[in-house]
Amino acid sequence: MLKLAKYEQNPIIAPRPSHDWEANGTFNPGAIPDGGVIHLLYRAAGLNGISRFGYARTVNGTEIAFRCSNPVLEPSADWEEFGCEDPRITELDGSFYVTYTAYSRRGPRIALASTEDFVHFRKYGLVGPEYNDKDCVIFPERIDGKIALLHRLESKVQIAYFESIHSLSESQEFWNGYLEYFNDYEVMRSRFPWEKRKVGIGTPPIKTERGWLVIYHGVSIEHIYRAGAILLDLDKPTKILARTSEPILEPETEFEKHGVVPNVVFPDGAVIRDGKLLVYYGGADRVCCVASAPVDEFLDELEATG
Repeated sequence: MLKLAKYEQNPIIAPRPSHDWEANGTFNPGAIPDGGVIHLLYRAAGLNGISRFGYARTVNGTEIAFRCSNPVLEPSADWEEFGCEDPRITELDGSFYVTYTAYSRRGPRIALASTEDFVHFRKYGLVGPEYNDKDCVIFPERIDGKIALLHRLESKVQIAYFESIHSLSESQEFWNGYLEYFNDYEVMRSRFPWEKRKVGIGTPPIKTERGWLVIYHGVSIEHIYRAGAILLDLDKPTKILARTSEPILEPETEFEKHGVVPNVVFPDGAVIRDGKLLVYYGGADRVCCVASAPVDEFLDELEATG
C-alpha cells in the first residue's frame, strides 16, 4: 500500500507560548525549494483567535535552520479580518506567489500575495469568486500560455485559467460567469469512503515526467482528515492519470489525533529534494510535520493504482 513515511522527530514546528501571535497553533505549512533551502510559511493561531503567517526555513528538509520571531504576513483589510489561513506557495515567472484563505464575516475567500524574499509581501486582495471558496493552488508553469489554478467550490475541485496575474486580481466579472457553470470545470470529487464528506487540493502541483503530482486531502463522514495523491496529465490537467484509493497519510500519532481540531493531517506543501518527495502537513491544527517517500517509487506505485 502506498504510504508516506513520517519523520521520526515530528513535529518540526510547534507553538511558542512566549509569542502571543502563535501560542495557540503553528500548522498547515506551505513549502517551496529555493537553491539550497526550503522556505516554509505556516499558519499561526494567536491567543486572540486570529491567524497570521510565520516563516521558517530548512536546509535538509526536516530540521528547522531558522524561524522568524514575528509574523511575516497578517490581516490588513476587512476581507481578512478574522485571519489569513493555509498558505500554498508557487514559484511562477521568477516570483513566489502565495495563495491563502482570507477569512472574514463574508466567509472563506481566495486571496493572493507575492514575495521575493519572504520578508516583504505584496497583497493582491481577493482573487476568487464572491462565494465560499478554499484550497487554491497555482500551477508552477503556464498551460497553453495561461495561468492555471485549482480550487474548491462545494466540496469538489475545479480548474480555472487566466491570462496573467493582473487579470487574476481583477477577475470578478470572470467569476460571475464561471459560477453559473462551475461543474463544467470539475477536476475531481469524492470517490472513496475515506473522503466521502469532501475533498480539497493540498499542495501545489509538482511537475514530473509522468504528470502533475498533487497531494490532496479528503474528509470522511466521521470528520477524519487524511491525504491522498493524484497524477494529472501535463497538457490537460483536468485528466486524472492516477489516483490513490487509500490514504497515503492519516492521523496516527498523539499530535495528529489530539489538538485544536482532532484527527487531522492537512498537507499544504510538497517538494522534491535529492530524489525524495517531502510533504509538509499540519497535525490537528496545532503543529507542523513532514513525511516522505522516494519519489520514483512513489510515482511507480501511484501509476499502478490506475
